[in-house]
Amino acid sequence: MGKTFYLMRHGETLFNTQKRVQGWCDSPLTENGIELARKVGHYFTEQGVKFDRAYSSTQERATDTLKLVTTAPHQQLKGLKEMNFGIFEAREEELLPKHRPGSRSFEDLLVPFGGEDIREVGQRVRETIISVMETVFDETILMVSHGAAMWGLVQVLDIHFPPGVFLPNCAILKLTYLDGQIRFDQLIDPNQDFITYDF
Repeated sequence: MGKTFYLMRHGETLFNTQKRVQGWCDSPLTENGIELARKVGHYFTEQGVKFDRAYSSTQERATDTLKLVTTAPHQQLKGLKEMNFGIFEAREEELLPKHRPGSRSFEDLLVPFGGEDIREVGQRVRETIISVMETVFDETILMVSHGAAMWGLVQVLDIHFPPGVFLPNCAILKLTYLDGQIRFDQLIDPNQDFITYDF
């Protein structure tokens, strides 16, 4: 059967609106980010989803988002932290290296600039999730992380999103854990009236 859990991206931040790189650096949630996170909380309530426990990355934007979604006991985990973008931290997104032809991510392009390989980040997130899910039984779990960290997990799990489908702020991955494996069930996009994607 497996254990269902939800992995969510943080709400919109100041740096998101300024199109600045936001990896290990941080910036506060905007009013829009706060409002959408609250809507996610209402959505889960309407769906009958009550969280017993919640986890966020150690970064403020993720922890603040979590607290707007649920009042469940929570814990910060470094393994859910965003990717390190090296010298591009807090700089304009347009300065980032361009993806290689045919690539869906930065791959290892940021490593020479002091950043991380996105697949290694995805592996870090995967291992963190597994360590948590091995300790829970019938509990309903929420985890709040970051765009690149979640996209790295998507790469590691070999999930193929249709062209043009990404992970906007507050996007939610519904996942199942069973016997050391993580299975993708659904993408829920609160930016589009909680439209769901199954692929």
